[in-house]
Amino acid sequence: MVKLDFSNAFNCLHRRDMLQAISDRLPELFRVCYSAYSQPSLLFFGSHIIESQEGPQQGDPLGPLLFCNTVQLLLDSLQSVPTLGYLDDVSLGGSQNSVAADVSRIIDSGQRLGLHLNAS
Repeated sequence: MVKLDFSNAFNCLHRRDMLQAISDRLPELFRVCYSAYSQPSLLFFGSHIIESQEGPQQGDPLGPLLFCNTVQLLLDSLQSVPTLGYLDDVSLGGSQNSVAADVSRIIDSGQRLGLHLNAS
């Protein structure tokens, strides 16, 4: 068994992938999510304006759903039994070969989503 964690996952998830996953799997939520995430959000820090362009906004009640819905496609593609995911944490069990193959898949597919494993 191996336990994995994505680093700073909610802030790194690509919004285009998040919106595509919502469109594909939860189309009834797409319009509201598109209106919230199709353009960068403006964050104000003193006299500075920062464009937030990745991941769900902190405090968005839909944030966990948006993240998990996007990552679910990756989890569904894994062969390890069990494969368990809770937000940005993943646990894999089974043979050494299947777990190793799935970790490699998570690294590759996760990077395409903007996610990187926390090596520590």
